[in-house]
Order: sequence, then structure tokens, then C-alpha cells
Amino acid sequence: MRVAILSNSYGEDRSGALIGIEAKKLYKGIEIISFPLVSFGEEYKKRGIKVIGGSAPPPSGGFFLKSIEEFLRDLIEELPIPFNYIKTLHNLKHRFDILIVVGDVPLLILGWLGLRMKSYFLAPCKSDWKAPHLWIEKVIMKNSTKLVFTHDELTALNLRRNKVNALFLGNPMMDDLIAENRYSPPEKKLLIGILPGSREESYGNIKKIVQIINAIKKRLDNVHFAVSISDTVDIIKMKEHIINLENDIDVIKGAFIDILRNSALVISLAGTATEQAVGLGIPVISFVGSGAQTTKRRLLGQRKLLGKSFKLIHYNPENIADEIEKILMDKELREEMGKSGRKRMGALGGARNIAKYILESEDIL
Repeated sequence: MRVAILSNSYGEDRSGALIGIEAKKLYKGIEIISFPLVSFGEEYKKRGIKVIGGSAPPPSGGFFLKSIEEFLRDLIEELPIPFNYIKTLHNLKHRFDILIVVGDVPLLILGWLGLRMKSYFLAPCKSDWKAPHLWIEKVIMKNSTKLVFTHDELTALNLRRNKVNALFLGNPMMDDLIAENRYSPPEKKLLIGILPGSREESYGNIKKIVQIINAIKKRLDNVHFAVSISDTVDIIKMKEHIINLENDIDVIKGAFIDILRNSALVISLAGTATEQAVGLGIPVISFVGSGAQTTKRRLLGQRKLLGKSFKLIHYNPENIADEIEKILMDKELREEMGKSGRKRMGALGGARNIAKYILESEDIL
């Protein structure tokens, strides 16, 4: 039994890999082969899943509408990628029994053109809370998929009303968030996690966050801060922007989950990591940052998606510090925000639920 998993980029790769691993646990005779579009498939490789193809992210990091110059650079450098992707898939046509696509509708189209088989489609990129699928996307999903797994129950319900076979079985992005035991905050301190983002803009974002930290310190003396650094960020360069706060802030790479699970609240200018924090029941504070991932438009979309668990505040360090103090001092408010976040993101176990549903649908289990 051979399964092809197609995915867009890092976050989708991780979800695809988790579904693949769960499928292998459920049925030993399955072979998983992944086809990342815009990454080199690190999330698959570290879980022992074979990778075919892959490419580097675009020059803009994937947010090419920041400027005309970046749009043109992306267009020139990425133009061959979808054609090469289709060619790679076409050369392996008829070699797969099951197709799983994790990403957006354009990737779904590439999968159909390359392999000419209907897929199980995990669509984490859109939600009726913030960005409903377009009518043409619904037509494409209806005709090219066996089933659509959605980001949330609301999206699944509305797709079914439009005759698209859809279910919400949980978000794989919330799975495998297991404590790494690489970081523990100081005792008797409330920890505030800091997620400055994973791209070049993170350095500008941390400058803004430092001003908020200074404002918080004037109000509260029982707090500590931990900055989670992604593999794509230079930790030395990040520390250069944190001056005279060494005793109050830990800057750590490779302890993202430990920081989240120990935090009473998170200041976040990230993407998927923000959704994961909210899904774990942690209140999130955000503001417009210094780059394309943290524009007002994108953050308003996050607020629609994440509801009461996500506070978007106009950037003013004193006002943001006031709001943080209010949340930290009000246990009932924190619990209400946490409950809202867990409800929006769904229960754990999405990857296993999806893998099991697919295998049962194919009469393998």
C-alpha cells in the first residue's frame, strides 16, 4: 500500500508527516512518500519518511505582496517550480494507492494534474472564521477530492452545505507538542513567552517587544520572559537587541514547546506558533509588527480565526503592558481566553483521527 503526501511548506509538512507516522502505526504494510513543494522536507526526513523533490522558499519568505520588487523576484525564481512539481508527480503516476494533500487549493490542483487521482485534502490554510473558501475552490474540491479535512467545525459545516464532503477531525498542528525538558522558568515567577517570528522581520519585532517588557517591569515584579528562537533566526543577532534585560529574559533555541507550556501568557508575532499557543489554552497578545507576516490585515485575520483568546492591540507599550497586567491578574479572564482558544483549535489527536479515517475509508483497517 503506497501513499503519496503532498504539502506546501514547513507547517503543512509537519502535519503531513504526523498523519503519515500515524498511518504507519495503524498499518505496518504502508509505504509513505512525501512531495514537499516549497521546502526540502525536513519535517518528513526527521520522522523517517522518504522525500522526493523539494525546493527552497521564495526570496520574500512566502509573503511576496510586501512590495512589487519582492513579487517580481518571487515570480522569476519560482515560476519553474510548479511545472517541475507536476512533471515529478506525472512520472510516478499509477504508482500510488492513496493521495493525501496538505495545503491549499493550488497544491490540490498540482496534485490532480500530476497524479490524476482524487485525494484526501487537509485544508489548514482557510477557515470560515477569517477567510472562507471561494466558490471556485469549492467546485475544485468537490470534483477532485474524496474528502476535505478542515481547520475547524464551522468550515466543515459550511462546506457540507455547499455539497463538499468535509469533516473536522482535529488539527494535526496541535499534535506532538510534547515537553522537551530543555527549559524551566525561575520558580515563583509568572512566565511570559515571546514569539518574535521566524523570519528576518523578527529582529525588528523584538525591538518593539523590548519596549513592552520594560513597561511591564514597571508594573509587575514577579514576571520572567523567555524568547523562543526558531532555527531560521540568528540567536546572537537577536540578543543584540535585548540590552540590560539579561536577568529578566532567557533567549532560547529549540525549546519552543517548553516555553509555551510554562507560559501564563504569550506575546506573539508568529503564524502557526500563535495558533498552537492558543490551542494549548494560552492567551495571546499581538500588535502590528515590522514585516509582511505581521501586517494589520494578517493579524485581523488571526483575530477572526482565534476569537477571544487572541488580543490585537494598537502598538503602544504602555497600553499593551496595561492589558497584559489585567490578564495576568485576572485568573477567570485567563481561563475564559484559554477555553475559547482550545475550542477554536479543537482537541488533540487530529493526525491519528485523520489517518484512521482514511485507512478505514479505503478498507485497510
